[in-house]
Amino acid sequence: MPPAKGPRAQTTGSSDFDPDAFFEKWAKNGNALLPQNNDLRSSIISAFNLAQSDNYVYHAIASVTLAQVQEAIDHGAENGMHAWYPNEAGEPPE
Repeated sequence: MPPAKGPRAQTTGSSDFDPDAFFEKWAKNGNALLPQNNDLRSSIISAFNLAQSDNYVYHAIASVTLAQVQEAIDHGAENGMHAWYPNEAGEPPE
């Protein structure tokens, strides 16, 4: 007998996110779900069905909102902000 399922998975700010449906869609559409034009924020909002005004604070080494992450992406290599992401040749991105 398989183990009983726990509570339904949920995403803060998205009452109807379904991880199984997300991965099924990913399997069918692959790269179409990846950020387009360096727009990570919109991709995350779309993938997780979040409100455009989402202001959840994400925690890692730093605590940031999606808007702050997108601003860093938009600045590109300015001030060495992305120097820790080398390209295939081992050079910092432009």
